[in-house]
Amino acid sequence: MKLIDLIAVIDDDPESDIKIQICHPGRSWEDYDTFNAGSKLLKPFYDLEVSCISAIETDVIRVDLIFDEKEGEVDEQTD
Repeated sequence: MKLIDLIAVIDDDPESDIKIQICHPGRSWEDYDTFNAGSKLLKPFYDLEVSCISAIETDVIRVDLIFDEKEGEVDEQTD
Protein backbone atom coordinates (compact mmCIF):
# COMPACT_ATOMS: atom_id res chain seq x y z
CA MET A 1 0.00 0.00 0.00
CA LYS A 2 1.26 3.48 -0.80
CA LEU A 3 0.99 6.33 1.68
CA ILE A 4 -1.54 8.14 -0.53
CA ASP A 5 -3.81 5.07 -0.35
CA LEU A 6 -3.60 5.01 3.44
CA ILE A 7 -4.38 8.73 3.66
CA ALA A 8 -7.38 8.30 1.36
CA VAL A 9 -8.79 5.64 3.67
CA ILE A 10 -8.21 7.38 7.01
CA ASP A 11 -8.67 11.01 6.09
CA ASP A 12 -12.05 11.24 4.40
CA ASP A 13 -13.04 14.16 6.66
CA PRO A 14 -11.20 17.43 5.87
CA GLU A 15 -11.60 18.54 9.49
CA SER A 16 -10.16 15.30 10.83
CA ASP A 17 -7.61 15.44 13.65
CA ILE A 18 -5.84 12.27 12.53
CA LYS A 19 -2.05 12.58 12.49
CA ILE A 20 0.53 10.52 10.64
CA GLN A 21 3.99 9.95 12.06
CA ILE A 22 6.69 9.03 9.54
CA CYS A 23 9.80 7.10 10.52
CA HIS A 24 12.82 7.80 8.34
CA PRO A 25 15.44 5.25 7.26
CA GLY A 26 18.32 4.89 9.66
CA ARG A 27 16.32 6.30 12.56
CA SER A 28 14.84 4.34 15.41
CA TRP A 29 11.11 3.64 15.61
CA GLU A 30 10.92 6.29 18.34
CA ASP A 31 12.40 9.00 16.08
CA TYR A 32 9.67 10.34 13.78
CA ASP A 33 8.06 13.44 12.27
CA THR A 34 4.36 14.15 12.82
CA PHE A 35 1.97 15.58 10.22
CA ASN A 36 -1.78 16.14 10.03
CA ALA A 37 -3.16 13.52 7.64
CA GLY A 38 -4.43 16.24 5.29
CA SER A 39 -1.15 18.19 5.28
CA LYS A 40 0.32 19.08 1.90
CA LEU A 41 3.75 18.49 3.48
CA LEU A 42 3.08 14.76 3.05
CA LYS A 43 2.82 15.12 -0.74
CA PRO A 44 6.48 14.17 -1.43
CA PHE A 45 5.85 10.89 0.42
CA TYR A 46 2.58 9.95 -1.34
CA ASP A 47 4.09 7.38 -3.74
CA LEU A 48 6.25 5.64 -1.12
CA GLU A 49 5.23 2.15 -0.02
CA VAL A 50 4.24 1.62 3.60
CA SER A 51 6.15 -1.27 5.17
CA CYS A 52 4.73 -1.03 8.69
CA ILE A 53 1.68 0.63 10.28
CA SER A 54 1.08 1.10 13.99
CA ALA A 55 -1.74 2.83 15.85
CA ILE A 56 -0.13 4.96 18.56
CA GLU A 57 -3.34 6.57 19.79
CA THR A 58 -6.91 6.69 18.44
CA ASP A 59 -5.97 9.63 16.22
CA VAL A 60 -2.26 8.95 15.57
CA ILE A 61 -0.90 6.45 13.04
CA ARG A 62 2.83 5.76 12.75
CA VAL A 63 4.16 4.44 9.45
CA ASP A 64 7.50 3.15 8.29
CA LEU A 65 8.00 4.00 4.63
CA ILE A 66 10.20 2.31 2.06
CA PHE A 67 12.51 5.05 0.82
CA ASP A 68 14.44 4.62 -2.43
CA GLU A 69 18.01 3.73 -1.46
CA LYS A 70 19.29 5.51 -4.57
CA GLU A 71 17.60 8.78 -3.60
CA GLY A 72 19.86 11.73 -4.22
CA GLU A 73 22.00 10.06 -6.86
CA VAL A 74 22.61 12.06 -9.99
CA ASP A 75 22.20 10.45 -13.39
CA GLU A 76 25.37 10.85 -15.42
CA GLN A 77 24.81 11.81 -19.02
CA THR A 78 27.42 11.52 -21.71
CA ASP A 79 27.29 13.88 -24.64
